[in-house]
Amino acid sequence: MQILDRLWELGIPHVVFTGGEPTLRDDLPELVAHAERNGQITGLNTNARRLADPRFLHRLVDAGLDHVQVTVESHQPQIHDAMVRARGAWNQTIAGLRNALDTPLFVMTNTTMLRQNSPSLGETLDFLACLGVPTVGLNALIYSGHGLTAGTGLAERELPQLLDLARQHTEAAGQRLIWYTPTQYCHFDPTQLELGVKGCTAALYNMCVEPDGAVLPCQSYYRPLGNVLVDSWDSIWNHALAVSLRAREYIPQACSGCLLVSECGGGCPLALEAQMNQLISIDRVRISPGEQPAPLP
Repeated sequence: MQILDRLWELGIPHVVFTGGEPTLRDDLPELVAHAERNGQITGLNTNARRLADPRFLHRLVDAGLDHVQVTVESHQPQIHDAMVRARGAWNQTIAGLRNALDTPLFVMTNTTMLRQNSPSLGETLDFLACLGVPTVGLNALIYSGHGLTAGTGLAERELPQLLDLARQHTEAAGQRLIWYTPTQYCHFDPTQLELGVKGCTAALYNMCVEPDGAVLPCQSYYRPLGNVLVDSWDSIWNHALAVSLRAREYIPQACSGCLLVSECGGGCPLALEAQMNQLISIDRVRISPGEQPAPLP
């Protein structure tokens, strides 16, 4: 609760409980209630499995929770369960989603488009429409944590066709479609599909605060900028990494002369870093004819 109070002192009016899985904390309703007393808007990003228990869900609603985003990877239980690596998860998630839709909460879903679920994306969107989900979010693989080694991400050039399909399905159902992932516009320009300007917002419009107070540029960028409980906000905001991200110092040299770079921002810095590390790994093992490969360190 110290963190919530500190954020309120800093003038931050909106907090979203995320993870990991935030509903694993038994005191989550108390945290929401504390933020509500402060005057903060509160949201929850969740797999909704615990929301299958109506009592827990209504404790959150009564505490003042404002909105919830539920991760639904597929309309097919076996695909969803495989992607989240938990057998039986789909049944609990959909039960929790149905319960949430029966409350006054603003409810939306989010789906990460990967090789496993993208072939049936249209059917998944139709399923969500039948459930009554008013807003659907989509994103691509985030190259962080397990995403670095998953090997199931889609190339940016594969996204336009899928998102055009998604737009057709959501428009037909009267739903709102939100696209999250920043991309390089030379590969995929979301404005061409009327999805809005998308760029990296890490250390700009949003940051992530860990339970111990450590502040991350975003919830997928695991490099702390400081600690909100002990460090000044100026030192966190002006940390070298935060300044570098806002200045887009990570973008490739080839992007510097592009007319779209101010909107694009070079895409996701984590994706660019993963691409660079992959190229370095390839370069380390590349050999000329007749040479012996050097052992990797």
